[in-house]
Amino acid sequence: MADDVKRLFAHILDNESSNAVRFVIGHYLATFYFRDVPFIQSLMPKIFPKGEVGKEKIYFATWEGYLANSLYKELYDELRDYYAYAITLDSKNYPERKYLKGLDETLAAHLALEYAHFDLAPGDPIFDSFWNTPNATRHYEFASFIGRHYLTRDIASDKWFEENKVSKQKLIDFWDWILSTDIAIEPKAFSGFGFWINPDKEIIPDTVAVEKMATTLSKSHGEIDWDYGLLRRINKFAEINPEKALEIIKGLLLLNDEINPNHRLYFDASRQIGGLLRSSVSTKI
Repeated sequence: MADDVKRLFAHILDNESSNAVRFVIGHYLATFYFRDVPFIQSLMPKIFPKGEVGKEKIYFATWEGYLANSLYKELYDELRDYYAYAITLDSKNYPERKYLKGLDETLAAHLALEYAHFDLAPGDPIFDSFWNTPNATRHYEFASFIGRHYLTRDIASDKWFEENKVSKQKLIDFWDWILSTDIAIEPKAFSGFGFWINPDKEIIPDTVAVEKMATTLSKSHGEIDWDYGLLRRINKFAEINPEKALEIIKGLLLLNDEINPNHRLYFDASRQIGGLLRSSVSTKI
């Protein structure tokens, strides 16, 4: 970067505290970072004054702008301590103002991207801290983001996964992990797996999805963020594993043998499940 640009950048950091300007600094951090890594590295404590009394407003505005942009592996590695710090923050202490998108949601999206594309995995201190720190919004968004971003998009396919260097098996491994972990994860987080079922094609193998979705619904108390894909494939599931398919339907309709208050089927759902239920009743008779 030119010297006059660097002087202006440093001057703004020292003298500007408005949310708008600080958001822009965070949002375009990568643009400056990749042009002069040592210079930006030296200014990170001023860019993100984490934990500094009296500078909370500056920190949150800049961090919000940063999280609202794409994830860059190099910046993630640079800012690991800042991600770790953000995980420790209680959402109740966020400044009360309008956000482009919630800080919890964008933090979860960044970590979901890091999980899918790079090295984040169980055992990594960031991963473990994220899931051990109670926060239903973050945990829900992590699961839901993966589904929306990788599994239910029209472009989802084995070829797309290969071209974009995303391991579908690693995504399935996460579903395995969250269903088996001893961490007390909030039911809301499991509702985020609605978007893991593509309505038009088999992305996650049906033999895998039907098993995991039955368990997921039991952990979410029958709540699911988007049941369209699930109900579009429920008859396929029934052909493969009728017992688990029926378990899924029961999980959607009932909770503790009463009508499930956490889920309402959309108007066309009876067409998807009606035949399956009638077939099940006939079989038992």
